[in-house]
Amino acid sequence: MEQSRLKAAGFVVLASCAFATSGPLARAARPADPLFIAAIRVFVAAVFLFLLSPATLVRDVRTLAPKTALKIFFVGALLGAHFALFLCGLDRTSLPAGISLVSLEPLSVVLWSWVLFREKPSRAEQVGVLLATLGAVVVAQAAGQGEHRLFGDGLVLGAVVLFGVYVASARLLKDSLPPRSYATVVYACAALTLACVLLILPAPLGTTRWPSGSSWIAILGVAFIPTVIGHTAVQTAARTLPPATVGLVSPGETLGGIAIGLALMGVSPRPLEWAGATIILVGTLIAIVAMKPVPAGSN
Repeated sequence: MEQSRLKAAGFVVLASCAFATSGPLARAARPADPLFIAAIRVFVAAVFLFLLSPATLVRDVRTLAPKTALKIFFVGALLGAHFALFLCGLDRTSLPAGISLVSLEPLSVVLWSWVLFREKPSRAEQVGVLLATLGAVVVAQAAGQGEHRLFGDGLVLGAVVLFGVYVASARLLKDSLPPRSYATVVYACAALTLACVLLILPAPLGTTRWPSGSSWIAILGVAFIPTVIGHTAVQTAARTLPPATVGLVSPGETLGGIAIGLALMGVSPRPLEWAGATIILVGTLIAIVAMKPVPAGSN
């Protein structure tokens, strides 16, 4: 039991630290197009994981039934859309606001599990959802100050919604492939989806798809730290650890991201952003603690 707790604690610390770098690194990659950053991060992650064991991946993929492969592609497309909305939203609002709203991700998982699997949230989970929603409203009140804009907040909230659908959908596919092969295929599908979008949409005004060397360093940082390390750890841990434990990563990401932005970039949250972030974190933690572990063998 003690070893299991240490393993869970180690996962939360590792994944939270990795995720916390996502927002600051994406901000440091400016003026790179956020959609371009999203596409590169999943492309690099897919290539890196593929090169670790190409023969194993090919063997595993050949075992997939066409219907299962289509479902995995759908999940990858959801992940690509999640990254696109998150990075585009982060580019159009303040760093503290964007990473505060990310804390709503566990609540999105709770609500989508209710919608898709009829897993009704407990009273404590409902209280947590209401509190976190109130916190998001408080964060929104700071819009118009500095870089904080409601449009960017809305895009981040869209990313939060898609994250819930992505996790809920992925639960049905946890036995389709081994963890590393599953992550590789999902990243590849996300990259393919985003590449198609890049061919259709031009780069927004003030951004570029030919960034400088310093931007590339930040983009590769986004690919390796929060994606290869963070998201792959979450996909793997979600198979064996309770949702309550996995859910702790998002509040950890918010706290770590605010700390990094404050310490290294001089980006300090405004009073309303501090207040809203605090309420979101309290509500999220209430909901996470109230989550019931998924029984072994369940979907």
